Amino acid sequence: MARDPQITPEIEQLIRLSAASRSCLSLEAAALRRRLDVPTRIVHSLRRHPAAWLGGSLATGLAASLLFRRKPAAAKPPRSLRRSLGRLALTAAGPLVKAWLTVQLKQFIAAQVLAAQVRAHASSDKPHRATLRASI
Repeated sequence: MARDPQITPEIEQLIRLSAASRSCLSLEAAALRRRLDVPTRIVHSLRRHPAAWLGGSLATGLAASLLFRRKPAAAKPPRSLRRSLGRLALTAAGPLVKAWLTVQLKQFIAAQVLAAQVRAHASSDKPHRATLRASI
């Protein structure tokens, strides 16, 4: 682009003003980027003031534990010896019942498999019609 020889002082002033505005905008944009970079700001703050962050987290934890406390559970009635022994017996009987059911299930499946094998063997022993006609 060729320079126009008729640049007036007013145009020169506008050009300088435009350049100054551009540099000011770039500085403002860089400052805005730094202000909006929250993770980096937190890291720098943690490095500069670790004791303050630790104290703040302790205070926040204490306040949260006081605010969000559970209501105390209703007092449970004392268990009787008979009820405790019944629960103990049921707990002990659980594995025994499981073992007994496993044995019963194995026996049932074995009986079903054996019955299926007997049926298959019995059906293969019957002579086929084609074999009967060939022998006549």
